Amino acid sequence: MGMGQTLLVLAALAILASVTISSNRLVLNQVDVVQGSEALITGTGIGQEMVEQVTEKYFDGNVIPPKTTDTVSILSAPLTFGPEAGEIATDPTTFHDIDDYDGYMDSVYTSRLGYFYRTDRVCYVSENPPYADTTAQTFLKKVYVTIKNPYLGTPGDSIQISKVVSYRY
Repeated sequence: MGMGQTLLVLAALAILASVTISSNRLVLNQVDVVQGSEALITGTGIGQEMVEQVTEKYFDGNVIPPKTTDTVSILSAPLTFGPEAGEIATDPTTFHDIDDYDGYMDSVYTSRLGYFYRTDRVCYVSENPPYADTTAQTFLKKVYVTIKNPYLGTPGDSIQISKVVSYRY
């Protein structure tokens, strides 16, 4: 084999190596995109599940039926949100109203993507759009569920699901 043929073989190997590396990068990027999409869909479902669990509870511990009110001052003060006496902070089956979930945290394990960490926050919101958070008692509470998972993007990225719940008397 002459010098020219050796150079051609070396050039061909270099091109082959370059194409192989590019192909591997493309495959790895696609895997990241697929895992990120799967984490987003799964995380959204896990968050929505929690929002529905919270909103199935009574609006406020001070107006559990048959009690009713047309005065917001009867409702729980925001500083009292969270589990009350007799409720176990780590066991939501002991919660009886929406604001008991304020500060609740748990995790859900999936076999493909590991743990999804959920954190709940509950607050009153203004009665006019855009329904901003407020410390004043209103007939509207907003439930925020924040979900974190390593596959949701860069470290620290999260999904937040929220829902406004109204009191009907």
